[in-house]
Amino acid sequence: MKLTLLMAAIVATLIYVPLGVLLALAAYVVLGVPLHAFVTFGGAANTLFGLLAWWAVAFVPAFAYAGIVIADGR
Repeated sequence: MKLTLLMAAIVATLIYVPLGVLLALAAYVVLGVPLHAFVTFGGAANTLFGLLAWWAVAFVPAFAYAGIVIADGR
């Protein structure tokens, strides 16, 4: 379990910036949402909490991915 959490944290951290840029760009182009509003969930949170929340959003699929990869390796 510890190995799965560690791998998920690494994967979430690696995918965090590229995925965030793509999502923010898509939100700006399609919906007209500014970057600060995207990061802070429309001003509902401060910038630090918003960035941590987006990392947690990236962690969920990364945890599923890590669970599948580690289970296949055993």
